[in-house]
Amino acid sequence: MSGPLEGVRVLDFTSAWAGPMATRCLAFLGAEVIKIEGPNRLDSWRDTVRGVEAGRYPNLQLGDRPYNRSSRFNSQNHDKLDLVVDLKHPQARGLMLRLARECDVVIDNFSPGVLRRLGLGYEDFRAARPDIVMVEMPAYGNTGPEAENVAFGPNMEAMAGMASMMGYGDGVPVTTSGAYLDPIGGLHGAGAVLTALLHRQRTGQGQYVEVPQRETAMQTIGELLLQQIENGETFAPHGNRIPGAAPHDAFPCQGEEEWVAIAAFTEDEWRSLCAAIERPDLLSGPRFATLLDRKRNEDALYAEIAAWTRRQSKAEAAGRLQAHGVTAAPVANGRDIFEDGQLAAVGFYVELEHADAGRHRYPGLAFHLDATPGAVRRPPPLFAEHNRYVLVDRFGFSPDEFAALERDGVIASEPQGRD
Repeated sequence: MSGPLEGVRVLDFTSAWAGPMATRCLAFLGAEVIKIEGPNRLDSWRDTVRGVEAGRYPNLQLGDRPYNRSSRFNSQNHDKLDLVVDLKHPQARGLMLRLARECDVVIDNFSPGVLRRLGLGYEDFRAARPDIVMVEMPAYGNTGPEAENVAFGPNMEAMAGMASMMGYGDGVPVTTSGAYLDPIGGLHGAGAVLTALLHRQRTGQGQYVEVPQRETAMQTIGELLLQQIENGETFAPHGNRIPGAAPHDAFPCQGEEEWVAIAAFTEDEWRSLCAAIERPDLLSGPRFATLLDRKRNEDALYAEIAAWTRRQSKAEAAGRLQAHGVTAAPVANGRDIFEDGQLAAVGFYVELEHADAGRHRYPGLAFHLDATPGAVRRPPPLFAEHNRYVLVDRFGFSPDEFAALERDGVIASEPQGRD
């Protein structure tokens, strides 16, 4: 069975996380994704020899070709073909437009205007193929006073308003170090491509789509923005605690940095919690009699519950609480997710053999289609691995044409200008 996007061909100019995750979704669903890199400008998540973290490489070793071994790059680029083109070469524009004639989608997450200044803007691609879909994922949009600003996950969290809604009650905003923005943007980018392709299927018309990353992040806090706009109420973060529940927090368990998340929204849930931890005495007296009382004495409440959770493993604590009808779950870390039995049972991870990085498990995506399921099929590409395959086998270039592109430096097989 093939993926639902079989037959769709994508020219992928993305780098790092958000853009490559968008095209990873498309590749997972069966699209042929051709990743374009430059000999002097590799995907930034391939990393460089200077300043890299050894933990991103198998066995903590850079190897002879570290740009093929980075776990960050490999996590987001499996199932893609890799073509290395010097986009600043005078012949590169003609090459890209020739490819575009047989492509359905062009996608990039460059700063505004980068491709346009290379003669590869939407109008150029549309001249090559009138029904092409082009999706660009700038940080703040292509126009407006912030358009030219450089953006990364942490400062976009701040600009999106997310950082002001995370903290510990001391008024100091907290960021996630950019952990949320990119995958949110990636999913929006994939959704934008699918929407535009559906429109083309119905009308025969391509279109240009802009997906500003800041605006994608704002969708995750929409109710809090509305609260501010409509009522003038500024959300005040207080760690894991929220106004409508007590407890609502993560509690320490046996082991180092092991936690269980527990929440009680109703009086019935509160009584069940007291029964689960065998503390019926907490139901008597004024300290915890009502939700309002529990909120007023939340630190004391935390201490009482933590005294019980510290004697349990997080799995034991969560299991007992759940058996009593209490909302609870062990706080999973990376190893827990990697070894999770449920994910293994549904085939979420797929083992792939990579020529330079070795054999590893790669995560799937949360798309489970019955008739046309997506799949992780091929390992991430080596740098320039598919130059000949893409140009000669897929796009019909003659061997002489391919040799000329290599000779003239339009395409390259190794990184250039690097230590």
